[in-house]
Amino acid sequence: MRSQAGGARVSNRRIKATDATSQQPLKRCIVDSENTENSDSPLLTSRIRDLHLTKPVILDATATIRDAAAKMRARRIDAILVRDETRHGVLTSADIRDALALSELPVDSPIGPISTWKLVMASPDELLFKALLTMTKRGISRVVIGSGAHVVGILGLTELLSFLTNHASLTIQRILRATTLAELADATSHQPMMVESLVTKGLKARHIGRLVRELDRQVYEKAAHLLAPPELLDHVCLLVMGSEGRGEQITKSDQDNAMIADESCPTEAYEAFAHAFTAAMAQLGYPPCPGNVMMTNPQWCGRVADYERLILSWIRQPSPSNLMQLAIFFDARPMAGRNILFQRARDFMLENLPSDPSFYAHFAKPILTFDTPLGFLNRFIVEKGNKQGQIDLKRGGVFPIVHGVRSLALEHRIKDPNTIHRIRGLARRGVLESTFCTDLIDAFDFLSALRVRVKLDPHLKHGAEGDYLLIENLGRLEKEYLRDSLVVVDGFKDLMIHHFRLRQLQ
Repeated sequence: MRSQAGGARVSNRRIKATDATSQQPLKRCIVDSENTENSDSPLLTSRIRDLHLTKPVILDATATIRDAAAKMRARRIDAILVRDETRHGVLTSADIRDALALSELPVDSPIGPISTWKLVMASPDELLFKALLTMTKRGISRVVIGSGAHVVGILGLTELLSFLTNHASLTIQRILRATTLAELADATSHQPMMVESLVTKGLKARHIGRLVRELDRQVYEKAAHLLAPPELLDHVCLLVMGSEGRGEQITKSDQDNAMIADESCPTEAYEAFAHAFTAAMAQLGYPPCPGNVMMTNPQWCGRVADYERLILSWIRQPSPSNLMQLAIFFDARPMAGRNILFQRARDFMLENLPSDPSFYAHFAKPILTFDTPLGFLNRFIVEKGNKQGQIDLKRGGVFPIVHGVRSLALEHRIKDPNTIHRIRGLARRGVLESTFCTDLIDAFDFLSALRVRVKLDPHLKHGAEGDYLLIENLGRLEKEYLRDSLVVVDGFKDLMIHHFRLRQLQ
């Protein structure tokens, strides 16, 4: 049965689950086996061209060992192509090591004599599985991609295995090697396929989110270094906010970013960089934010002192709009530049938060905006009209958890922006019962994973936009998990209503 606000107990700032929730813990969430039966298809169907190999480094055979080592270090690679008048060869970092340490060659020696000229070639149209088989049979760690005198790249065993597992290591390597925005865009082009593969295999949304967060951090850092004038990144900090700041953005969405500069950074320098950076991110597949939460907005681009004045205005004038801005900033995470600038602004915010309970009540109030889509006997309440039979997963399930947890985290000055980390922090401080936290995390995991599947599978959303799920297209077990998750959400909302006394707000 659904938990009631009156069943919650608040004592010594500890929030406990209602009897109904604690006696019926959420079943551990799994994905139907029917969704994973085709998860190994990339092993059998992907071809070398699907890797979108970066442009290779090619040096003449007369180049020196020093030249080759410098190129490898600059591009963060361990092999380059070597050419003379009629052929191509390969030079690896191991070849350089042996030449210097074992043969004691001077660093100005030409690389032609220490290169391998008998190449193992593979066509871009060749299956990855066949390339892996070739490397295994011959005991080699790389093949040259091309045909005859025309070569397009080098495929290493590490890159191949990364692609055949989850593509993540390969993506990070290619991000690090990118020297232009075009190469950076190409490096991240198959990220949606990686995410879809991991979702299909049943990996928890929190783990996928952590991986995507790391990939996005690499993209932000690389884009910033490609665009920033010399030394600018020593004077600014780039932030991401919203679900990306919390590490919960799995599929690409619009930009939510900001920038903080120190007092010595010229205004025109960081403002010019802000516009160049947001334009570049749009090229990389992150469209502008409809709400203008971007560093091109003067509110989200300034010095530490500017942010401190802004934060004080949010706190001292706690209108719904200002509290929303405070929530956005509270979810921020530094991605590139000097982290200390963000830490100063965030610590200023936490130090200036009031002790007045009504402030946190007004902050938490938006959890009442949307009803949980459960009715009598926990039956699903679905939409009518053009969304017949559907429920909004974000409004009905994910948002109440995110914002309720965020409200408690703000009240208790928990710095980590990730929702699950916040829940665990609240449990460690005795604010939430540990057993209820387990159920809340499981519910959040399941609802988040289901949201991603809705975005990836047209069958589940039945043409609807946003986060609407067509209930009838779920399997029986998934319907049970969804119902259990929403029961936990409803119980959590009741706890928040009781703790923050939300019914007493005008």
